[in-house]
Amino acid sequence: MLALRIAYAANILILVPIAIPTLLRLGDAAQGRFDESAGWRTLVGALWTAILVLSLLGLRAPLVYCPVLLLQVIYKGLWLGVYALPRLRRGEGRGVPAGIAVSFAAIVLVWPWLIPWRHLLAD
Repeated sequence: MLALRIAYAANILILVPIAIPTLLRLGDAAQGRFDESAGWRTLVGALWTAILVLSLLGLRAPLVYCPVLLLQVIYKGLWLGVYALPRLRRGEGRGVPAGIAVSFAAIVLVWPWLIPWRHLLAD
């Protein structure tokens, strides 16, 4: 349970400064690496804010909210595999926001070790 609470706390620390500012257009979430649109900002800001809220709830009930950790592994892994890695391989690393890529990679590598798979996949 402590490991799950640490994961939720890490989510909160990462998302507080970027989720709501992205949603409310208070900063450059793409770090100047690609063009943003109002639709993109709203979609990503809403997703990140939802994960922030679920992570806050996860501090109270870690097992109940563990699917949010799996959601993160899936969508962040997809973004890395479909967007970031192809650009890096083509030598277009300037188009990849380093902060997002590093935090996504860390979560994709660490969260699978923290997710309580037996609980998550139980009948």
